[in-house]
Amino acid sequence: MESCVAEFARPPRVMHLISSSGFLGAENVVLELALQSRKTGLDVQIGVMVNAENPNLELAEIAAKNGFNVTVHQCSGRLDKRVIGVIKGLIHDNGIDIVHSHNYKSNFYAWRALCGTPCKWVITNHGRRSGFRLLLYNLADAFVARHADRVIAVSDRIFRMLRCAGVPDCKVRIIDNGIDTDRFAGRQPPEGLEVSLGIPADALVIGSVGALTLEKGHVYLLRASSAVLERFPLAVFLIIGDGPERAALKKEACKLGISEHVVFAGKRKDIPELLNIMDIFVLPSLQEGLPMAMLEAQAARVPVIASSVGAIPGVLQDGATGLLVPPGNSNNLSSSIIRLLSDRENAGRMAERGFARVKDQYSAEQMARKYLATYHELMSDTKGKP
Repeated sequence: MESCVAEFARPPRVMHLISSSGFLGAENVVLELALQSRKTGLDVQIGVMVNAENPNLELAEIAAKNGFNVTVHQCSGRLDKRVIGVIKGLIHDNGIDIVHSHNYKSNFYAWRALCGTPCKWVITNHGRRSGFRLLLYNLADAFVARHADRVIAVSDRIFRMLRCAGVPDCKVRIIDNGIDTDRFAGRQPPEGLEVSLGIPADALVIGSVGALTLEKGHVYLLRASSAVLERFPLAVFLIIGDGPERAALKKEACKLGISEHVVFAGKRKDIPELLNIMDIFVLPSLQEGLPMAMLEAQAARVPVIASSVGAIPGVLQDGATGLLVPPGNSNNLSSSIIRLLSDRENAGRMAERGFARVKDQYSAEQMARKYLATYHELMSDTKGKP
């Protein structure tokens, strides 16, 4: 990465901008990219937009603890013109060269704040949540993205979506998400962690990490549980995360008669330790970009089962580094879980191969190297947008 920075006449000043409702996949990418960029000498700042209806300062707090200059923008309503003016002032006063925005709300604010400035603009499209209510936001975001200098897609599927939305191919780059594998490899859980969660010491732990939303497909994991419990009555399903589907998922667990085998742990900050008490990690999503949670599980050497959606089939090699299942298919999910629990030796080999692949191809350093190349490309472009 050092060679990329050496080519800059002056290391660019970069401002990441994100509207955050929790420390999720996109927030993780922002932090990892900021940390890796700073190692190469870039001046990195982070702006976190906070929705008054759902405030969350977790990213801001973690970034500040890591020594970054963090600004928090309290947004009142869907469009806060005052915040646009504040962001514009920060760009000017701090000599920002590149604004890097990360979701539709921050994309819109960046677009308006950048009007009339020479600052370059990069968008990362991490994927979209589903539902008719968000359709208009997605369409508006596609229009806004056409004005950016570069648009980063985290999967081929997202690249195709951007193309269909009218974003010129010459502006789009595909960059895989990456993680700091050292954070997850070999992390031993503290004594008594299972007990604190109500998990018996002899339990087989099938875990999942992610926001409790419809597109994450947790309901299919619950529906797969009965067949698993018939073969492995000591199994416990550990669901980490929170979201609007939590009450419905608890109701489904009760309806299925498995409540005593399901632990809803809520949001947690000790993900590396929690991954290391899992016997299997399951990602039953209906749609994804490139999920950080799956990469983290592989970095922790946990056997992985995931839906064949988004970029997942390109990362998880079925039968070699994990198992792929069709989305929304509880029968396939249960048989895959049973297969791994029945052959722990083979499951361990898959986990080791998955770890090696993630470390080699999906590290935070690899991700940052590609983003830095994009920054360099922009800073070298004296003609502006392609």
